[in-house]
Amino acid sequence: MLKVYVAGKLNDSAVGYIKNMHVMITTANEIQRYGFSVFVPCLDILSGLVDGHFNYMDYFENNVPWMESADCVFVCRNYETSEGTKKEIAHAIERKIPVIYNIVELIAFKEMIERGIS
Repeated sequence: MLKVYVAGKLNDSAVGYIKNMHVMITTANEIQRYGFSVFVPCLDILSGLVDGHFNYMDYFENNVPWMESADCVFVCRNYETSEGTKKEIAHAIERKIPVIYNIVELIAFKEMIERGIS
C-alpha cells in the first residue's frame, strides 16, 4: 500500500486552525478510500494538548521522518499562504519525494507505480 503524507495549511486563528484541520482530515479520509495509507500531521495536536509544552519545531521535527518515509506528499487546497506547508514541499522536493496537488494526479501516480513505471 502506498504511503501518503498529507500536507496543508494549519496556522490561522483558532477557528481557522480547526477548519484547516477539517480540510486535512477529510482529504486524508478521501485518499484512504482510494486505497492509500495516510499520515496526517495535524493529528499531533492531541499529543500537544496532553504534553502542553510543544512548540512549532517539536511538531515539525516529529513529522519530517514520516514525510521522508512516504511515497509521496499530497498538498491540500488553500496551502498557498502557509509557510510551514511551503517548507514541507521544499523538503519533499529536495529529497525527490513526489509532490501531488489533486486526487486525479494521485490516482495516476498510484497506477504508474502499480505498473512499474516511475
